[in-house]
Amino acid sequence: MAKQERRIFDKDVQVWVHRYENLRNMAHWHFENELVVCQEGAAEIMLDGIFYTLHQGDCAFFCGERVHNIRGTVDSRIAVAQFGNLLHSPCYLKKPIFPDRYNACERMNELNAEYQKKQLFYAEKMNALITSLLSDIFRGEELAIDARTAQPTHTHYKQLLVLLDQHCDEYSFEDAASFMNMSEAYFSRYFKRMTGLTFSRYMNVLRVDRAIELLGQLEDITMADLMARCGFNTLRNFNRVFKEITGYPPK
Repeated sequence: MAKQERRIFDKDVQVWVHRYENLRNMAHWHFENELVVCQEGAAEIMLDGIFYTLHQGDCAFFCGERVHNIRGTVDSRIAVAQFGNLLHSPCYLKKPIFPDRYNACERMNELNAEYQKKQLFYAEKMNALITSLLSDIFRGEELAIDARTAQPTHTHYKQLLVLLDQHCDEYSFEDAASFMNMSEAYFSRYFKRMTGLTFSRYMNVLRVDRAIELLGQLEDITMADLMARCGFNTLRNFNRVFKEITGYPPK
């Protein structure tokens, strides 16, 4: 979701991997690097406010701390791996999107199979698989000179995402524009470009996400209390937005 994403790795495993169908997430960031392989269908990727199209057989590499999101087509299957700096020297790609010249699709499937089965020595096997794949990619692709050309920082924007997640019940559009030191009109355009969503839509998703968390934690919570804790003004609006986003009523 729209926040700093914190990934928990298995003990001694230096990579996390998962495969998704129809992956659609909101703008987020994390400290880990990320490799994305489009195995079927296609996806639109936003990286630091720039949009790219990932077709079947394409890969994407994001350095850690870059703000991004992925919106796959309904028929898409996307493999995602996250990891730290596994190679001895930091590596940055000049172009974040590149064709799969490295058998990455099958190698990601092998990684995923190891992760799911967790057989003896699976940690060593997974670490070796991802390091080998990354070595091939960085040998074959054009590299950037340093991090500045491949990793523009949006520190203030990332701080805003954290604030919105922590205070989604009370943070307003005016608060956000002021925090970013932008006019409201410019901030509206900037936020839509960076996230792919309007500010109000983004906040509604965050609030519904909080409501789902609270429903899981507090079985006896009333709808009125739930609505208030998540920043909605009326039960009618809360019910409408919740069902629009999740497909289900809160009850």
